[in-house]
Amino acid sequence: MGEGDKESTMTFWLFVSITVSVFGNSFLYGYNIGVVNSPARLIKAFYTMTYMAREGYETYYNPVDRGLYFKTLPDGDNVTTMTTLAPVMSLGNNSNGSMPTARDPLLARTEKEIEADNFIEILWSITVAFFVFFGMIGAFTSGKIADYFGRKKGMVLITFLMFLAGIFGGIPTAASSPECVMVSRIFVGLHTGMGISLASLYLAEISPKKIRGAVGTCHQLFVTLGILWSMVLGLPALAGTWDTWPVLFAFNAFPALICLIFLPFCPESPRYLLIKKNDEDGARQALKKFRGHDDVEHEIEEMRIEARRSSSTESFTMKQLLTTPELKLPLIISLVVQVAQQWSGINAAMAYSSFIFAQANVPEDIIPYVIVGQGAINAISTLISVPLMEKAGRRPLLIWPMCGMVVSFIVLTICLNLLVSGDYDDKKNVLAIISIVVMLTYVIGFALGLGPIPYIVVSEIFRQEPRAAAMSISMAVQWTCNFLLLLTFRFIQKGIGAYTYLIFIIILVICIIFIFIYVPETKNRTFDDIARAIASGREKKRKKYEDDDAEEMQPMGRTD
Repeated sequence: MGEGDKESTMTFWLFVSITVSVFGNSFLYGYNIGVVNSPARLIKAFYTMTYMAREGYETYYNPVDRGLYFKTLPDGDNVTTMTTLAPVMSLGNNSNGSMPTARDPLLARTEKEIEADNFIEILWSITVAFFVFFGMIGAFTSGKIADYFGRKKGMVLITFLMFLAGIFGGIPTAASSPECVMVSRIFVGLHTGMGISLASLYLAEISPKKIRGAVGTCHQLFVTLGILWSMVLGLPALAGTWDTWPVLFAFNAFPALICLIFLPFCPESPRYLLIKKNDEDGARQALKKFRGHDDVEHEIEEMRIEARRSSSTESFTMKQLLTTPELKLPLIISLVVQVAQQWSGINAAMAYSSFIFAQANVPEDIIPYVIVGQGAINAISTLISVPLMEKAGRRPLLIWPMCGMVVSFIVLTICLNLLVSGDYDDKKNVLAIISIVVMLTYVIGFALGLGPIPYIVVSEIFRQEPRAAAMSISMAVQWTCNFLLLLTFRFIQKGIGAYTYLIFIIILVICIIFIFIYVPETKNRTFDDIARAIASGREKKRKKYEDDDAEEMQPMGRTD
C-alpha cells in the first residue's frame, strides 16, 4: 500500500470519531432547523390557549377543525370582551362567501384566526429565531473553547446544554408555559453554535488530506439527516399531534447522550495537540490511532513546520484576525460563503416550508408528506455530494448548483404570481406541482454546493493559528444571517407575497460573481499551501502568470 493509499484509508477510529461528533452536533443542528416546521400550527394553538387561560378564558383544542373552544361560555361582561377576540358571525365554506353562517358560541378561535394573530406570530417567530440568535452567541465563544479545552473535550463539555434543552422542551404542556419552549430553543442555540464550530474544526484536523473534503461533507450530510428525521418524527402519525408534540423537543437529549458516552474514547485532534499544546507524543499517538498505522512522521513533520511558524505568534484574537492585512481576503471569503449559505433562503425553506407550500396552493393534507420528501431529497443529494467533493472540487460545486438555485427561485416566483393573479385557476394543480418540483431542485442545488462547502472552505483557507478564531467569527456571521432571516421571513412573505424570492435571487447572483472572481480551488492542497496562495490575494494573479508563461505571451519579457 502506497503513501497515498494509506492517507485515504477510512480506519475504525476515524470512522467512529467522525460519526459520533457529527451525530452529537451536526445532526442536532439540522434537527432543530426542521423540528419547528410540522408542529407549527399546533404550537401556535397552544400559545393562544395558554395566553387566553392567563386572561381567565379556559379553552380546549379540537383536532378536527383545529380550533379552540371555550370550556364554558363566558358570561356577563366577558361576552363583550370575547367577541372582540372571536366575532360571533363568520363566513362559511361557500366559495362566493356571500352567506355568513352562525358561529358556534363556544368557538373561541378558529385556525385562521390563530394564524392571523400578529401577537402569536411574533411570539412564534421569536421562538424559531431564539435558536439562531443564541447560536450566534455560542459561535462567538466557540473559538476560545476550541483552543482552551480542545476540539473533542469541548464537544463533550457542552452536551449538558442539550440535556437542559430536552428537559425544558418536554414539559411546556405540563407546565402550561410557552416560555419553556423558548428556553429550550435558547439552550439548543447555545449548544449548536458552539458544537458545529467545534465539529467542523475537529473534522478538518483529523482528516487525511486526500479525503478531507468528503469527511467535511459528513457535517452537512448529518445536518440534512437531522432535518429529515425532524420531519418524519413530526408527521401526524408519529409525534406531530396535539398530545405528543413536546416529544419532538425532548428528543434533543438523545443524540447528546450518545455523544457524551462515546466521544471521550475518541482521540483528540493531533494538530491541536502538537501545535496548540506542544504535545508531540500525544499528537503522534492520536495520529497513529486515526491512520491505523505507525508511519505518520510525514504528517508530524508538516505539523512541526506549522508549529514553528506559529510559535512566534500569540493565539489569534478577534481583533488580530480583523486587523491582519494578509488575512483580509481569506476572512472576506469566509464571510461571503456563510452569507450566501444562509441568505440563499434555505433555512426559511426548511423551517417554514409548510407555509411556502400552502402559499403555492398545495393541498393541505399532503403538505406534511411533501415536506418529508423535501427532507429526503436534501439528504440524498448531500450523500451524493460526498464523492463529488473530491472529484469535481469545491469551486465548481459552489458556482453551478447556485446557478440552478437561481433558476429554481425564478420559476417559483413566476408560478406564485400566476396563482395570485387568479387568471390561471384552471391550472392551479399544475402550478402547484411545478412549485413543488422547483423547490426540490432548489434543495438539490443547495445540498450539492452551499450546504457542505462553506464549512470546508473556511477550515481550509486559514493556517492553524487563526483557524479557530476565523471559524468562530464566520459561524457568528452565519448565525446572525440565519437569525435575521428566520425572524423576518414570515413577515416579508406576508408583506410582498409572491415576490419574496426575488430577494434571494439577487443575493445569490451577487455571491456567484464574488465566488467566481475570488474563491480558489482548495481540493488536495495542504492548509499551508492554500493559506500561502490566497493570504496575499495573489491566487488569480499567480494563475495568470503561469498561463502567460506557458503560452509564451511575453515578447518583451517580464520582471517579477
